[in-house]
Amino acid sequence: MKSNRFILFLILMVGCNNIQTAYDQEIDFSKYRTFCWLEGCQFTFTGPEYLQDSVIQVNIRKAIIDAMKSKGYVYDDNNPDLLIDFHVVIENEKVITYHNREDEPYYYRMTFMTPQEVMLTKGTVMLHMVDRAQSIVVWQSQLLGYMDSGPEISRKNIQRGVRQLLKNFPPDQKKSN
Repeated sequence: MKSNRFILFLILMVGCNNIQTAYDQEIDFSKYRTFCWLEGCQFTFTGPEYLQDSVIQVNIRKAIIDAMKSKGYVYDDNNPDLLIDFHVVIENEKVITYHNREDEPYYYRMTFMTPQEVMLTKGTVMLHMVDRAQSIVVWQSQLLGYMDSGPEISRKNIQRGVRQLLKNFPPDQKKSN
């Protein structure tokens, strides 16, 4: 089904999404200046097969590089401080919704709601950053959303979604201490 085909980017764009960020509060993030990809500086990510399209991968890779550069980080294949890992998880989930019966006249309506089973697609996009020297995850962001249809995939939507994932990176250490 085409509406579920590019679900990743709907997750990033819908209003009912949830961004969760976690990081090691003991880490001084100002020491990080460079980044690369976790798998030997080759961009890879786990996710549904239909996201293995080379154009989609190039756009995701470029969006992450651009977002990191806009925050003052330099892409470095040789000696990166941070290693970035990217995952997409998609699963169908049964949800029960409740509503009034709209086909009955107002004076016949019951005071209780009618349950209805709906299948929604639950999508999660995760981005992890690993301190290369210590081999530990120092920062992660997760975007969770439910959807039933998705927008056309575009470079602009990918960039917007990646910016959402990286919105709180690097963490404001003044607030956390």
